[in-house]
Amino acid sequence: MSQPDSAENPTARGEALLAGGRPDEAVAAFTAALALRPKDSAAWRGLGKAQLDLGDQNAAKISFARALAIVPYDRYAAHMLASLSGPADVQATGYVADLFDTYADDFDAHLTGDLNYRIPQAIRALLAERAPFASLLDLGCGTGLVGAALSDLVATIHGIDIAPRMTRKAHERGLYRHLRTGDLLDSIANDPALVGPYDLVTAADVFVYLGPLEAIFAATATLLVPQGLLVFSVETTAGDAPVLRSSGRFAHPAAYIARLADQFGFTLDVTQSRPIRQERDQPIPGALYLLTRN
Repeated sequence: MSQPDSAENPTARGEALLAGGRPDEAVAAFTAALALRPKDSAAWRGLGKAQLDLGDQNAAKISFARALAIVPYDRYAAHMLASLSGPADVQATGYVADLFDTYADDFDAHLTGDLNYRIPQAIRALLAERAPFASLLDLGCGTGLVGAALSDLVATIHGIDIAPRMTRKAHERGLYRHLRTGDLLDSIANDPALVGPYDLVTAADVFVYLGPLEAIFAATATLLVPQGLLVFSVETTAGDAPVLRSSGRFAHPAAYIARLADQFGFTLDVTQSRPIRQERDQPIPGALYLLTRN
């Protein structure tokens, strides 16, 4: 027997509307759910996502805070609230590590199959004519897809990732001399095995989880040799500052990347527009950048 007055139906309808790219209607559905059940954390989360898709960050921040107050261990809500609240360390919420550890065993098949992820191959194509390389630091190495794509172009590969099960998978490839699990900046600053210098640093689909990139650009500049290369992918957006999306990832405008390159002593050599992956059966617009340290 159907229950048209239950909160579950409008919450599910809101999620379906979000997936269909109709956030304005999703707001109405989640609002209806909350009228029936004000402490429905899933509805508060959904409302925050819909508000963020509509560009209302202040309202989204309130909604994610309400969801977190109801379920204090909701790491997605904690991640979104931290990301919307200022320059706090969003990695400290544990959301990103949990996200990737949850499906580490199926990560490669899901990413390269279901999501049509081809960034490691695009990085290889970008670097093939510049090879060989003596050393690579693979930031956010995950299961080692970039290491595998570049293994015959690089003599020594080191990697860092925040998710323990992901680095365990990367270790199984046998391609990395040093693999570390932890925060990127902490690892670069404190691990003597990762001091470099490197002639290549990669970050494939990593900066999307960091938001502001000033600190990682500054750290990378200290690791690279003169004329060393930084190659990375981002999701793209208009404007001049990173933008948080309801996916929990950030998009970075071209103007922002150009400003960071100039600020931290890089020459922007290549900007290659390309889809990053599929989401909700649609390609996510992105870009692949190659920068040279001056």
